Amino acid sequence: MEETVSISREEIYRQFEDFLSNIKKNQIEELTASYPQKQSLDVDFLDIQRFNTELADNLITYPDKYLAIAEEALRSLNTHTLMVAKELYKPKFRVFNLPEVYNIAVQNLGAKELDKLVKVEGAVSWITDIYPRMETALWECMHCWAITTTKPEKTEAVKPPVQCKCGRNHFKLLEERSEFVNLQRSRVQEMVEKLRGNTPTAHVDLWLERDLVNLVAPGEKLTITGILRLKPNKEGKGKSSVYSKFLDIIHVHKMQQEFESLEISKEEEKQIKELANSPELFQKIAASVAPSIYGYNELKQAIALQLFGGTPNKKLPDGHKIRGDIHTILIGDPGLGKSAILQYVARLAPKGIFTSGKGTSGVGLSASAEKDELTGGWILKAGAMVLGSGGTVMIDEFDKMDPDDRSALHEALEQQQVSIAKAGILTTFQTKTSVLAAANPKYGRFDPNSPPATQFDIPPTLLSRFDLIFTIRDVLDEAHDRKLAEHIILGHTLGATKEKPLDGSLILPVIEPDFLRKYIAYARRTCFPALTPEASEKIKEFYLELRQLGKKNNTFPVTARQIEGVIRLAEASAKARLSQKVELQDAERSIALVSFVLHDVFTDKETGLIDSDIVNIGQPKSKVDKLRTLMNVIASLEKQFDLVDVDDVVKECSVVNIEEQTARKMIDDLKRQGDLYEPKPGYIKAARKKGEW
Repeated sequence: MEETVSISREEIYRQFEDFLSNIKKNQIEELTASYPQKQSLDVDFLDIQRFNTELADNLITYPDKYLAIAEEALRSLNTHTLMVAKELYKPKFRVFNLPEVYNIAVQNLGAKELDKLVKVEGAVSWITDIYPRMETALWECMHCWAITTTKPEKTEAVKPPVQCKCGRNHFKLLEERSEFVNLQRSRVQEMVEKLRGNTPTAHVDLWLERDLVNLVAPGEKLTITGILRLKPNKEGKGKSSVYSKFLDIIHVHKMQQEFESLEISKEEEKQIKELANSPELFQKIAASVAPSIYGYNELKQAIALQLFGGTPNKKLPDGHKIRGDIHTILIGDPGLGKSAILQYVARLAPKGIFTSGKGTSGVGLSASAEKDELTGGWILKAGAMVLGSGGTVMIDEFDKMDPDDRSALHEALEQQQVSIAKAGILTTFQTKTSVLAAANPKYGRFDPNSPPATQFDIPPTLLSRFDLIFTIRDVLDEAHDRKLAEHIILGHTLGATKEKPLDGSLILPVIEPDFLRKYIAYARRTCFPALTPEASEKIKEFYLELRQLGKKNNTFPVTARQIEGVIRLAEASAKARLSQKVELQDAERSIALVSFVLHDVFTDKETGLIDSDIVNIGQPKSKVDKLRTLMNVIASLEKQFDLVDVDDVVKECSVVNIEEQTARKMIDDLKRQGDLYEPKPGYIKAARKKGEW
């Protein structure tokens, strides 16, 4: 690109010298005093704009020329010449805080922005190791030994000088005497909350040099100031006419907030506070979650609380971090709108990522290791759980995922981090995200005669990490079916005719999605509620009451993990009210939701008691006790007979109150699992010793 600057280089130098000596005098003294630990001077673009508008505009248009002159002026103002030798003092002039007009979306970066200063916001998806890049190459003439220096292009191979002063052109590269700088490549992608509709995720590579290396990590959100440059693509022996682009980074600013910073006006803030004081706040919010899906009030209220989340960044005195995000899973019969609910929440959440079943791999959720095309080394690419940090990740068809892929979620759900050990790279990524998952029962549809929890095709260890488990069953009920049909027909009719529904219609969200999104963002940014004594006492009573009930019946109705879930939901309830205190009403609302789940999912149908072992272990304690009794019967008979007759086992079991049908079913189950085997028809033997039970 042809550069035309109306003023001379000397005048530009003088303007930068005046700006630095008058406006940045104190910062320059700090820089020279701490150099080389600190190697850059951060300059707010607005300061340059206030000092000289023309200088600021030209800096945007001709950044290479102007930044080089600015750094030359900065070097001349070395106030500690004795401490830092002039030839070693090479500070960088780093501009930040460009006006919004220069804030370009990643997907819009193109030819118009080439070689210009731009501001870009994005999330880091991967980063490479540090590599040395040759900044100044020293060449020795093979004939006269004269030294010639060249400045290699960033994206080109190192080329020798055309000719020595002696007229020859045979050179030797002196690598040990050449100057190198640290280089690290990274990639940012458009932040998922800024994508709407069918827009694919755009990305751009970053080149970070000198003191910018090791500054960013995958999953972090950045505001980047840089110069858009081209990188030639090789095609056969020559170069392609199509070029790749990358950002040569001048400055990096990490966004402090984990949540999307939605612009909220004073008028909207006033409306948010008015809504928070509404007596029917929670009914309004629940009615605004997937209104096109009929019913499921408890589920919608739980999803609303999940979007608000508990109090973040809680840390115990011993340094242990407590999860503040709420995880929910829906397990239900097919065709009841689970996927539609997830997709609606993905659009509603200020930051939402939607993934589905078989299309989601373990590395797609956590991180993958890939070869770097430029250097041949390995790089880590962040997955959905890392990129969704600070928001909500929706996982549909949760039961269809490969077991190995699903196992990647254990640490991500509870510890909210992903530990990676791939291709010799050991690292940890943050996954501060809430998960909303959906799955089908083991055999496609719920069996009304079996406890729901025994029909989940999800490992108990993973299932127990969800705060709330909702079952959605297809019940044949004429009154409900009529209302459901009317609701669906109304939606299709309005969708076809483009008519607006009547005010108060159930299909219409009570709170507009855009406003609800801002309400959630505002609550998450401003409210960090703590438990009051009244709320604490109520939660403690709830826990102790259930534990005492379990003590009487020799079961475990709840565990300590459920208490944490109750607290998180209570904090979310307080946050939804824009309150800094978790009050009694929040604790009661949280307990009501948890009780609903306990009675629906955790109840042992045989005894009618709440038993957390149904989810935590995968079967109720009553069944485990019967299995142990059955195996003891078989063990005692094995002492008398080499082969144990099944009829003898059934007879002995009837003495200890295990019915014949139940005993035969358990024997068949144990044979399938490999705990028993059948040496010959009608006879069994234990595959494990008694001590192993």
